[in-house]
Amino acid sequence: MLSSIQIRSYAKINWTLDVLHKREDGYHELRTIYQTVSLHDTISIADTDGPIEIICDDPRVPCDETNLAFRAVAALRQATGSTRGARIEINKRIPVAAGLGGGSSNAAATLLGAGKLWQIDVGYGELIKIAAGLGSDVPFFLIGGTALGIGRGEEVYPIEQVKSEHLLLVNPGFAVSTPEAYARLSRLTRSKAALNIHFTLLAAKGISDLPLVATNDLEEVVIATHQEIAEVKRRLVSLGARHALMSGSGATVFGVFDNSQTTERAASMLHAAGYWAQRARTVDAREYQATIFQ
Repeated sequence: MLSSIQIRSYAKINWTLDVLHKREDGYHELRTIYQTVSLHDTISIADTDGPIEIICDDPRVPCDETNLAFRAVAALRQATGSTRGARIEINKRIPVAAGLGGGSSNAAATLLGAGKLWQIDVGYGELIKIAAGLGSDVPFFLIGGTALGIGRGEEVYPIEQVKSEHLLLVNPGFAVSTPEAYARLSRLTRSKAALNIHFTLLAAKGISDLPLVATNDLEEVVIATHQEIAEVKRRLVSLGARHALMSGSGATVFGVFDNSQTTERAASMLHAAGYWAQRARTVDAREYQATIFQ
């Protein structure tokens, strides 16, 4: 039996984020296209006879029962009747509260890792149920790649995979609260008819063109109170990005570039201007499943 395991916890961006309406449960009905990218945290899980323990090298990450990785292990134990303990070490590279799904990815990776470490046979349906109880983005990180998310984002369906080799992720250095971003939506951003038109146009262009037509309904309302996001977008385009968009509820913006040289130059310029900037590429579902366990 394994005594420890190491997992890659990949970040995500949203190629599209369409907000339809507010649901009776208080969440918003969404249509989003998720995409895993090469930026990742590293999580090490050691099997113990003690309690669940979280250790993280980023002081902004809580190391108590509010941590999503902690909650993932606790939920797995409750669902399976396991009494095993775990020492979970999280090496963070994904910025916190940045629209890149770092916490949700950590939860899903820990869920998968603990199940394998403890040799617990949990069906996919049960895993999805546990993941959805942890957060709207968590189920996506059980499959990775390019996927359509509906409902509040927790219903996930793999679609044709998008390949984009030259991405630049840029964070202006502040966090954006996801609940606050949704609370600022003063209108229903897309009618059902408008959404159908949106996806019809996307289908006509082809999935391979998605990086250049990406849209985010939350971007406008977040920029209204965080103008620096608009500045990051402007800088990315001025440095050669063919398209730039805020990911999720922000504050990270991704730029889509044509080649490695332009991407590297933009990264250097934005680093010099004081931004966190990280080159990345898409990770498709096959690569995701093949590399999540190191």
